[in-house]
Amino acid sequence: MKRPWVIIVGGLLVGIAAYACVYLAGTSTERAMSRSDKPALAWLQQEYHLSDDQYARVRDLYEAYVPKCAENCRRIDEKNTEIQNLLAATNVVTAEIKQALADSGRLRAECQANMMAHFYAVAEVMPPGEGQRYLSWVQKEVLTPGKMAPSQPSSSPSIQMP
Repeated sequence: MKRPWVIIVGGLLVGIAAYACVYLAGTSTERAMSRSDKPALAWLQQEYHLSDDQYARVRDLYEAYVPKCAENCRRIDEKNTEIQNLLAATNVVTAEIKQALADSGRLRAECQANMMAHFYAVAEVMPPGEGQRYLSWVQKEVLTPGKMAPSQPSSSPSIQMP
């Protein structure tokens, strides 16, 4: 009577151990990237076959770009707040609202141009074929409608790729 229970429990333990081994082996690369100095960028080195030198240059470009991106987001948020205040004060579209909306569009276009310039700079560091593949991917991610839209009205548009 004890023997079937021993076999069942033993089988379950072997199954759990096998699952754990397969899971750990299958996720080892991702776990190693999450422990890197810049986990948001670590996938680039593997995905686009970057040397350590190329990866260091991409990381430097990213670190130089982040403050500029944050400033763009701050300016866009500031303009959005201004527009919301103007809209709350009236029930018609005034010249001041039109100007604020135009300024908002200019800020967003400037932000996108800066972002694309950054992506092109990153692609230049990569091996030629990989740089083209990276740009194709980035352009789909950035230029697809709704991809860059903020999730909440007060949040800044952001992207987690260099």
